[in-house]
Amino acid sequence: MKIEIGDKVRFLNEIGGGIVSKIEGTLVFVEDEDGFEIPVPYYEAVVVKKKSSETVNISSTLAQQNNSEIIENTENELEDEIFEDETLDDTDPKIYLAFITPSMVIDQKIKLNIYLVNDSNYFCSFLISEANDNGLVSLLYSGIINPNTKWAVDEKEIATLNKEWTIQFMLFKKEKTYIPIHPVSTSINFTSNRFYKQNAFEGNDFFYQSAHLILLTKYELEKKVQSLTEDDTQKIILEKELKEQPKISEKREDTKELLEIDLHIHELIDDLRGLSNAEMLKIQLDKFNSVMKANMLNKGKKIVFIHGVGNGTLKTELRKQLEQNYKGLYYLDASFKEYGFGATMVIM
Repeated sequence: MKIEIGDKVRFLNEIGGGIVSKIEGTLVFVEDEDGFEIPVPYYEAVVVKKKSSETVNISSTLAQQNNSEIIENTENELEDEIFEDETLDDTDPKIYLAFITPSMVIDQKIKLNIYLVNDSNYFCSFLISEANDNGLVSLLYSGIINPNTKWAVDEKEIATLNKEWTIQFMLFKKEKTYIPIHPVSTSINFTSNRFYKQNAFEGNDFFYQSAHLILLTKYELEKKVQSLTEDDTQKIILEKELKEQPKISEKREDTKELLEIDLHIHELIDDLRGLSNAEMLKIQLDKFNSVMKANMLNKGKKIVFIHGVGNGTLKTELRKQLEQNYKGLYYLDASFKEYGFGATMVIM
C-alpha cells in the first residue's frame, strides 16, 4: 500500500508509529504522539489508516471495526509486498547479525536485542545453531527473511553470550531469475568482552539506536582467503617475509635501557576467532598505550615496538598516537638489520 503524508503508520520491526509528516526519497518521517519526528525506511512503515478515512463521518463503533479491518488487510497485503532496492548490488548481498542495547551503560545483566538484517534483494532462509561441548550443535532459530527487512531473533543477557553459533543461510528470489549465490556457513565465537569495547555500538543504517553489527557475508576475495588452509596461509606469509625483510634475530632480553614489545596479534591473544580487523587493531593499540604509560617515568629508555610490515596500518596508527598523545618523545625506525621495516623505536 502506498504511503502518503498524513497516513497513520506503524513500524514493521519496532514498537510504535504515528502520522507521516513528510517523505524524502526512501525515507518516511513519522511524528509520534509525543511530537518527535522519526525517520524510517519506506519499507519499514505499514499503513494502518489512510488520511482520507479520518474525514468519514461514521460512528465510533463502526470506525473501530473498519480500522481493525484495515490493519488486518494491510498485514495480509504485506505478505505479498516485497521491497527491492535498485541501488543494491545483487552480486554482493549483505546479511548482518545485529545487537541492540537499551542503555549505553553496559553490564552483565543488560539484555541485548538480537536481529538478523537482510540488506539485499534476496529472500534469506537461515538456520542458527549453538555448539555443544560434545562437538554437536543444537538448533536455536530458523526462518525466512524477506528482502530488505530485519528479523527479531531473541533477547539475551550479555553474560550468556559466551557461546559459539553456527549460522547457515541460502539466498534466493521468488518467481524471477536471479544471480545464484553460494550457500553460506559461518561460525561466530561470542565472548562478552566484545560488547564492552569502546565504540562496540555505533550508529548505522538499520536502527535508530546504536548497534553492534557483524557482517556474515564476505566479499569474494575474503572468501578465497578464508578457504586457504592454515598451512597455505603460513607458507604465503613466510615467503612474503623472506622476500621483503632480512632475517630477524631471536628476541633479545629486556634490560633497563631497552624493552622489546612484539605487537603481532598472535603474540597478544590466543584466539582470533570472531574478531574483526578493527577489533584486533584496538587490542594492539591498547597494548602499545599500556606499555607507554608504564614507562613514562623511565627517561632515556628505548622501547622497540615490533609491528611488522603488512599493509602499514598498525605502523601508521602507532605514529599517529605518538604525535597526538606523546608529544615531545623522539621515535624512529628501529634497526633495519635486526627488524627490517617492521619496527619503531621510541626513546622515552
